[in-house]
Amino acid sequence: MRLIIILVMILIGPSVQAGHDIDSIIFKAADYHYRGQLDAAVLEFERAIKIAPDNHFARNQLALLYAKKERFDDALCEFSKVASHESHNTFALQWIGILKLKQNQLEDAFQNFAAIIKIDPAHAEAYYFLGSIYNCRHNPAKAIEYLQKARDADTDEAATHYRLGRAFLQAEMPLNARLEYERALAINPKYTRVINEIGWIFYNQGALDTAVSKWRQTLKINPQDREAGLNIAKAYNELAWQALSAGKRKEAINFWKKTLKVNPRNKAARYYLKKHGK
Repeated sequence: MRLIIILVMILIGPSVQAGHDIDSIIFKAADYHYRGQLDAAVLEFERAIKIAPDNHFARNQLALLYAKKERFDDALCEFSKVASHESHNTFALQWIGILKLKQNQLEDAFQNFAAIIKIDPAHAEAYYFLGSIYNCRHNPAKAIEYLQKARDADTDEAATHYRLGRAFLQAEMPLNARLEYERALAINPKYTRVINEIGWIFYNQGALDTAVSKWRQTLKINPQDREAGLNIAKAYNELAWQALSAGKRKEAINFWKKTLKVNPRNKAARYYLKKHGK
């Protein structure tokens, strides 16, 4: 009886031990990744797939780390290996699409994201990227269609509402755009890109004071936001011209001074202050 037990342990022992080692290596690699020790994580995941080449989780994580380290060709290679053996692996397919986008291979990327939708019709990210590609193709109608699907699949994603808002603007539908921007801000009140876009909607409607207040809101969140500062400068210069055209020289001078407070190198404000500030 003892001899049989020994023989069984000899036969199954290595496979059990190997499985245990893989779990330990992957756990260790994941811990390194979580702590931001990317080089150490790469080494552990590389060791894992040498032992278990068919472990798609380990290979996907290795590929993700390669991408984070800007080893994009290596990342694409590893994700492609996973997708070739497991065609329904949406994580690998999504990242292949993202890397294809980075290479400006829009059609290949489009096919990857479309394949994800066939596997998972509720995949918000795939709809999001498809909508983004349609935006790049200057097809706002299709962009809106797919970004709406992304929104409906995951209404908690602020970036989706932002993207959809941009698509509505391209389609010259500012009211719809503003609604989506407001939804984005409800999720992320500090989404300065959205606040800046709302400012432009007001600017284009002639409500320059409201536009300025929006861009100042951005600067309260991020004082280094260069776009908001330039936008305010542009609005103040426009207000200065309106004042000057109405014969209100002192008011115009005041606006040009305000311009220089947010953008000290503004050439237009400097020039016109020198010309009209006497």
